[in-house]
Amino acid sequence: MPDRFTRAVRRLRQKHALAICKRRDRHAERNGWPQWFLLIGHDEPGATALPDPARLTPILPPPDRFWADPFLWRRDGQLYVFVEELLRDRGVGCISVLQLGPDLQPIGPARVVIEESRHLSYPFLFDYRGELFMVPESARSRRVDLYRCTGFPDRWVRQHSLLTDIEAADATLFEHNGHWWLFCAARVGRVRMNESLFAFSADSPLSRHWTPHPANPLVRDFSCGRPAGRVIQSADGRLIRPSQDCVPRYGYGLGLNRIETLTPERFSEHRIWHATGESVGGWRAMHHLDRHADRLIMDAQRLLPEL
Repeated sequence: MPDRFTRAVRRLRQKHALAICKRRDRHAERNGWPQWFLLIGHDEPGATALPDPARLTPILPPPDRFWADPFLWRRDGQLYVFVEELLRDRGVGCISVLQLGPDLQPIGPARVVIEESRHLSYPFLFDYRGELFMVPESARSRRVDLYRCTGFPDRWVRQHSLLTDIEAADATLFEHNGHWWLFCAARVGRVRMNESLFAFSADSPLSRHWTPHPANPLVRDFSCGRPAGRVIQSADGRLIRPSQDCVPRYGYGLGLNRIETLTPERFSEHRIWHATGESVGGWRAMHHLDRHADRLIMDAQRLLPEL
């Protein structure tokens, strides 16, 4: 475990790399638009921990929008993917759904399922006692809200807030050893969103009272802090946490981390896989992964020329 001085030096170097890349990107984006798109394929048995983005097939949105943060769900034999959809001329994201055919390509256009005046993204899905719930990101409103599905796939009702008075992003829920956990990134004090992993625990995923982990932030590192999709269980029963690599730009790469210890008092993990969009497909970024119903889906970013 690096000491405090080593971690501080690492963060300074990361911030320097981010500043340099930001200036380059500002120049590149004068004549182009960063568009997120999807990558999907069959999930091979035994590949739970080590995905291969190069073998996935793109799902490209229309040029006037992007699709990011995909979460898969199967219902009545049909496969759906919920995404953040952002129109180029609107600037505020909504949650949309695509139904996928046997070829894993969309059947018809995306359908908006939750649209509000605030920005929404990261439509995290989970089933609890036979009901389907969603926890989309709404960081700017300083709360983490829970929605219940009243008519699949496009009818959702807001239930209540899980967390309030916190600028939190990418809330990811899972059960482990008798506790429900909520992992998220957050802007707290001098801790930035893109470098952080915070944890809260409760006895139910529907709870209004979540206890912050005493070690928060569990991770403070731009290269592996922010969540990047559903926490999954490997073939040997270990928890695998996807994380974003935000150096030198937001969402530049993706990592998988094996959680070694997670209790109400302690946390430890180590990285077992890492890839960047640039190394896999020449893309600008790649920052999300989800596995569900023997399918693997990710997202990546390309620079589209001006319309």
